[in-house]
Amino acid sequence: MNIPSRRGFLGGVIALSGAASLPLRADAESVAKAGEAPSAPAGVDSVVVRTTVNGVARSETVGADESALRLVRERLGLTGAKLGCGQGACGACTVMVDKAPACACLLPAVALEGREVTTVEGLSADLHPVQRAFLAHDAMQCGFCTPGFVMEGAAFMDRWRAEHGATEPSDEELAEALAGHVCRCGAQVGIRAAIRDACAGRFDGPEKEAPRYDARAKVTGAAKYTVDVQLPGMLIAKVLRASVPHAEVSAIDLSAAEAMPGVKAVKSFVMAGAAIRYEGQELVAVAAVDEATALAALAAIKLELNLRAPVISAESALAEGATIIFPGGAGIASASEAPVLKAPWKGNLRGPTETNILAKPKRAAAAIAAARAGEGQLIEGRYTAHNQAHTCMEPHAAVARWDGDTKLEVWLSTQSVDDMADALCERYELERANVRVRADHVGGGFGSKAGVDKELITAVDLAKLAGAPVRLAFERWEELLVGGNRPEASVNLSLASDAEGGFGGLDAEAYNLNGAAVGGSTGLVLRLLYRSKNKDVRDYDVVTTTAPGKPFRGPGGPAGLYALEQAVDELALKRGEDPIALRKRWDPNPGRQRLYDLVSASPLWRDRDAQRGEGRIRRGVGVAAAAWPYFLSKGTRVELIGRPDGTFVARCACQDMGQGSRSALSWTLAEALGVPRSQIEVQLGDSDAPRGPASAGSRTTPSIVPAAEDAAKQLTEELVELAEDLFDVKNAVMGHGGVDHDGGRLTWAEILARAGERRALGRRRRDDDGYYFATDEFGWGKAWPGAVIAVALEVDTVTGRTRATEGWMGLAAGRIMAPPVARSQGLGGFIQGLSYALYEERRLDPKTGLQLTTNLEDYRIIGVGDTPALEVVFDETPLDGVRGGGAGLAELSTIGVAGAVGNAFAHATGVRLRALPLRPDRVLEALRA
Repeated sequence: MNIPSRRGFLGGVIALSGAASLPLRADAESVAKAGEAPSAPAGVDSVVVRTTVNGVARSETVGADESALRLVRERLGLTGAKLGCGQGACGACTVMVDKAPACACLLPAVALEGREVTTVEGLSADLHPVQRAFLAHDAMQCGFCTPGFVMEGAAFMDRWRAEHGATEPSDEELAEALAGHVCRCGAQVGIRAAIRDACAGRFDGPEKEAPRYDARAKVTGAAKYTVDVQLPGMLIAKVLRASVPHAEVSAIDLSAAEAMPGVKAVKSFVMAGAAIRYEGQELVAVAAVDEATALAALAAIKLELNLRAPVISAESALAEGATIIFPGGAGIASASEAPVLKAPWKGNLRGPTETNILAKPKRAAAAIAAARAGEGQLIEGRYTAHNQAHTCMEPHAAVARWDGDTKLEVWLSTQSVDDMADALCERYELERANVRVRADHVGGGFGSKAGVDKELITAVDLAKLAGAPVRLAFERWEELLVGGNRPEASVNLSLASDAEGGFGGLDAEAYNLNGAAVGGSTGLVLRLLYRSKNKDVRDYDVVTTTAPGKPFRGPGGPAGLYALEQAVDELALKRGEDPIALRKRWDPNPGRQRLYDLVSASPLWRDRDAQRGEGRIRRGVGVAAAAWPYFLSKGTRVELIGRPDGTFVARCACQDMGQGSRSALSWTLAEALGVPRSQIEVQLGDSDAPRGPASAGSRTTPSIVPAAEDAAKQLTEELVELAEDLFDVKNAVMGHGGVDHDGGRLTWAEILARAGERRALGRRRRDDDGYYFATDEFGWGKAWPGAVIAVALEVDTVTGRTRATEGWMGLAAGRIMAPPVARSQGLGGFIQGLSYALYEERRLDPKTGLQLTTNLEDYRIIGVGDTPALEVVFDETPLDGVRGGGAGLAELSTIGVAGAVGNAFAHATGVRLRALPLRPDRVLEALRA
């Protein structure tokens, strides 16, 4: 049976036996429906298209079904427009055709005949006002979606100015114009402000310096991502994936695929007898001369499967007689970014893990028993949270090229070029000097690209087999299916206060549904806030036949704090107490203490009761707190090079996936050296540079900034000595941008012009911080950054629709490097948290176990029109014992938002909703109850 899925080929020629009630996807849509249209197959005529692209006349022979996006990207090398979804739902591919925006992924190339095409590279020789506004407002993070937003925004601005002059459009008008665009990083606030100000004429003047180091490259389409890499002779790889969630491979025949003309390599991941444990599991990969040939090869593969019943819920996984998916846990993946703690197995249940180190579980039990007996207050409940897909805008992608058998070069969309180079050396027994991993720009990661994933190993293996470079990039359906997800979780929680209203005790049992993986930490997160020892917290993993979970921006945090912060709020209300006042009494964290005062004085919180409403539309304001540790990579090095022209180059094997690492270094070094940021060049994303940290666990900034400051200190001390020796000056000391001495001052440029290039290697010293836990390379710092979040919510009691109308977030993470960029990251975390609580949810067919949300139309991500007015403030009191004074923000800004949303809903309606997301059907059911 031929199985072309609406997602692309998930199966070749397949013979089935076993659970016949589990149908495979067998619709007859095109193989390439879920991705970019391939070149015309044999028998379909090619067409000559005469068009103008960025003012240059072009005559190109294209396939009858070739997309305009493929024409501009692959034939013309204009890679600013991106393939984000292939369905016209994300806007990343936007170009202008006769000055009107169009989705190039859906537009046939033949439709460009006689028309004028403009890509982001040709929008303006001197930057369009929208591009200048994006620079100033820092209206971007990873930048992958930025060209699409810029093109749509520029077209809108030009129309708006023609009709309305230099006036501001409303938020509603901007939302309508940008409705077809998705930003996964959460730059919607800046995007909206930038286009509004451009329309109003505020950026008709000269370009202003951008706070983000790489902003200009992103708004002009010059930033290059792994999916943009094109090498001579490069092959295209595609993967045959399981189209059922649970089966056994009875037989597999690759011969037809291997014999197909144009197929250069075939790699099988399974053999007869192998288990299929989730939909999308890798079965076979092929590398071919083009995408159409690779897809045809997948279709030729013959499989025989013995189907088994899917296990997709905790109830079915833990039922008596349930199929054990990973007996004893053998071969199971990890969903954690930290080592997985040991725990016992019982069927599909793993746990409890030991999370009660230094805790007093018996005290917790006694406090809860006392509250149950009337000596205090007690809140008990079960809270559930859904599965959230990472779905980074740049999909998982790898390009691999061998030089003989001993040298390997890889371009990879990754969160750690250094770690990936180390892993490749170990796997393929190569010398470290012969392995290079590059990631110039990374289109988002959020935890899903921190490990050694199949796309990397597959591309490398196929490249070796084929003797040619190979590129493997996920399509959107693959990204949503197996690109990573935040696991579903449920928490049974009991929270008690003592008779005086103090913290009594907490008992919590968390069940983490990580799919075909273990390592959930929802319960562990409950140890981080309200730092009492009177806690008994237990984490369990429930294994199911769904795709493995991965770490996602504060693993376990949103689900755990959704439960805890709702219980804290409910207990405060039960006591007749202001929820912030109770938190202040329970929470010793000095940073959050200051934030509680700030949010209490804000109009959003102060006036919350006056705005509630009693009719159809109810309004409420909720608050929540958050805590997240900071980690660091103690072996981090930053090389600083002083050039004869007075500019400086900073090199580190770190990467920037939108969090602003380049900007943090440029701001830090400009301050340390006393020079403009324009004199600092930052080179990241190359494992050949000095050792750098992974971009995970909020460790990047506290790792690279102290190393950069150390490098600046070393280099300036050397330059002061050189000034005395080369210029024969007396009493030389470092000044702002150079050396002050008795006879005046010398600039760095003057000294370096005579001395020649100078280098310093700064490091993050191992003894700079206090640690809870440390190895030679990794440290868990003792300082505790904190956050407080307030959200205003509006609930339509007739339709069940819930939307955020305003938000406030305070972050106490110490010294802030590059404040405008840090604000953008805080806003991004806030927006991702709102999207998690209100919109996103992976949905499975309850009978077949197949995933239903495999495109960006069915999988809902917050848009510009859904994003409220948001404020982010920083408490920059230095963190005690932290060299550099500050920690990362990514996790801290995300994990507490859902708790504030839940409390705002309760404030608005008087009803406590204990399940995420706040879907309309759940809202209406809760209101009826």
